[in-house]
Order: sequence, then C-alpha cells, then structure tokens
Amino acid sequence: MPINYEPLYEEGVEHETIPHDARSQPEFIQVPPGGRVEDVVINRIPTTTQPRVLNVTLGGEPKVEVVAPTTAVLDADRAKDKLEVLEKRLRAIEGGSSHEFEDAAGLCLVPDVVIPPKCKVPDFEKYKGTTCPKSHLTMYCRKMAAHAHNKKLLIHCFQDSLGGVALNCYMHLEPTRISSWKDLVDAFLKQYKYNMDMASNIMQLQNIAKKSSETFKEYTQRWRELAAQVEPPLYEKEMITMFIETLQTPFYEHVLGSVSSNFSDIVTIGERIEHGLKTGKIAQGSPAARC
Repeated sequence: MPINYEPLYEEGVEHETIPHDARSQPEFIQVPPGGRVEDVVINRIPTTTQPRVLNVTLGGEPKVEVVAPTTAVLDADRAKDKLEVLEKRLRAIEGGSSHEFEDAAGLCLVPDVVIPPKCKVPDFEKYKGTTCPKSHLTMYCRKMAAHAHNKKLLIHCFQDSLGGVALNCYMHLEPTRISSWKDLVDAFLKQYKYNMDMASNIMQLQNIAKKSSETFKEYTQRWRELAAQVEPPLYEKEMITMFIETLQTPFYEHVLGSVSSNFSDIVTIGERIEHGLKTGKIAQGSPAARC
C-alpha cells in the first residue's frame, strides 16, 4: 500500500466479507498521474450489493488492491436522508418556501374541529382593533347562538369576525396556548384591553359639541355611539339630560322647552330647529320658544 493511502471504508461501519469468487476475478483500473484513487473507485461502484476487488495502477506505481464499497459503506437510504436535511436547510435559508404549509392540520388553531354539514357562518362586522373588544365578543356570541355549545367551532369561526391587524394577531396565536374558548377570550381581551381603558366616560360626553360642518342628526348619531361605550350603561333619561346640556344656542333653548322623554323625539325636534334656521323662521340667538 502507498504510504499516504487512506481506505475508503468508514470507521465504525461493519463491512461484508469479500466472496472468494470476487477476489479471484479482479478488475484492473489505470489511474492517470495526479488522479485520486477514491474518485476512480467510486465511479466503478456496481449497482448490485456485492463487493468487488479492483486492482488499481497509480501511474508507474505498483498495483494496489482496493475493495469497492458496497451498500454497507454508501448506503442509499442514509444518502437520501442527508439530502433531505440539506434541502430543508436550503429552504430555511432561502425563505418564502411552501414547506411550512405542507401540514395543513398543524396550521389550524383547533386541528380536530368538526364543522357541521349544514353550518353557515353568519356575516360579521369585522373587528379591526379600534373599538371595545367586549362589545365585539357579545356581538359574535349572539350571532353564533346556534353553535354556542360547540366551543371548538366558536374558536375556529372567530377569525371570520376579524379584519386588519386583529386578524393578523389571531393568525399568530399558538395552538398550544389556546385549548378552550376561554383561552381565546382571555387572549383577545388582553390584546385589546387598552380600548376598554380608553372607552368613553361621562366627562367626555359632557364636553362634546356639535361641529359646524355636521347636521343635527349626524351629531346625535356620533354622540350616541360614544354614549354606548360608557360603563356602566346610561339610562335613557340620563342620556337625554346629558345630551341637551351639550347643545348650543338656539338648539339648547328650543329643545329644553320640549317635554319629550324619548331620545328619538329629541332628534326630531332638533331637525325642525335646523330647518327653521335654514329658512330664516328661527333666528340665531332667538329667545326660547316651544316647538
């Protein structure tokens, strides 16, 4: 053997015994000067699993007997496994591959959810993370009343009621942390707690004023929307009194002179005053008069 010759066998690998007939019929190979024995031998590996004896001539050097590796050395399965590992690493480096979407069930927040054959998901007003989360949960549960006892379906369909950043947050929830409807509710309320903290209070309602660019009806709608967010909810009489206190002249005097206890009646009176101002029948700053 040449001094620098290294065997092709891997350390720690058991090798098959060379059959006698394989040794008796060696194959002679000429390796060109500067060539590598390993390259030549590996190119001569047979497709069968039987080992072979190769007599290799290195330039002018004496013949060297080499045993061509069998599947015990270059195992096809191990080579395939290594190739798959390399492919996964390449996909991870390159990014944007579809490999992470191969397991569709693993992407579901509730993998074993069962959707009834005739289940029709209602149309929801999309929650986008800017309003009270409690109000949205109440709306969702009421629309899903027919499936209120199917907690897994409630979790699965909740994504249909979300939009924008709220939907993005849902998609990033870890299935291991959402094992019940309560877990999802807690996560949702925690995420948008700041909207509850910013909910309108009585002082805010008292400081609202009608804009010159909006109609009386538009103002009442804006005011009612904010009033609906007050906790605890206001009674009808409380809202009417508080709303009248936000009005300016001449609306304040005319509405104050009415005897209505219904908010919708207040809106009607305000629209009449607005029409009277446009037609000149009511002058700005006119004294109070009953409508």
